[in-house]
Amino acid sequence: MHYLKSFLKFWVPAGVLELYRNSRGNQPQLVVESMPYETQFLLPKRSLVDIFPGIESIVVNITVSQVYEQDEWMMPLKEMLTLAAICRYVQPRTVFEIGTYRGASTLLIAMNTPDDTEIFTLDLDPSERIAYKENVIADAFPQFTVGEAYQNTSFAFKVHQLLGNSLNFDYGPYIGAMDFVFVDGDHSYEFVKSDTEKAFQLIHPGGVILWDDYLWDRRHPECAGVTRCLNEIKDSGCCFQIDGTRFAIYVDPRAGF
Repeated sequence: MHYLKSFLKFWVPAGVLELYRNSRGNQPQLVVESMPYETQFLLPKRSLVDIFPGIESIVVNITVSQVYEQDEWMMPLKEMLTLAAICRYVQPRTVFEIGTYRGASTLLIAMNTPDDTEIFTLDLDPSERIAYKENVIADAFPQFTVGEAYQNTSFAFKVHQLLGNSLNFDYGPYIGAMDFVFVDGDHSYEFVKSDTEKAFQLIHPGGVILWDDYLWDRRHPECAGVTRCLNEIKDSGCCFQIDGTRFAIYVDPRAGF
């Protein structure tokens, strides 16, 4: 962790983080049953090409096993390809992922970033799962080994597996040091709003934040926490829904893309 020599102050464009903080206490709680499904997604849409000009010509790496993976808790192929393309385009040297799960997205990031990229990925310690109140139906959530997808691969050397609850994890050593943050942890509103604030603190000027599951379907209503949280910063002008995907994205205006 050669770049973590000192804590860096996080720097977000004026008003964005303040708008986010102020809005959290003033927004009515999203009640899924009482809101028309079509009107829940309030972030403005932008195409991937508009956000990252020239990305349409990017060639990405992905394994055959990821293409044919049938775990419904993993990202669909379109999102996998989009994540890989963003990593290829941005070329981050420092990445923080909130929510490892089996590590498929971690591996995808590792396969599509420079050899000297360091990836820090955080998931709950397996010993805490029984006591942890999951935001999904417990019986439906499969047993898994944290990070198993990237372990024993030639890309594992790039990954630092961190264990802990994202609500109270000590992010201190990583503040202001990240080129790219991927938020895909617990989707309940409490967690997403905390993870989002931490994500803004983790990136340095010019950084990128990507959230999974801003768009969701009726099979996974637990994802509404992501939607509600990000809707609160819809007027910031810096956060968008990536058209045609489930992703939401923030690109710091100083990124120069």
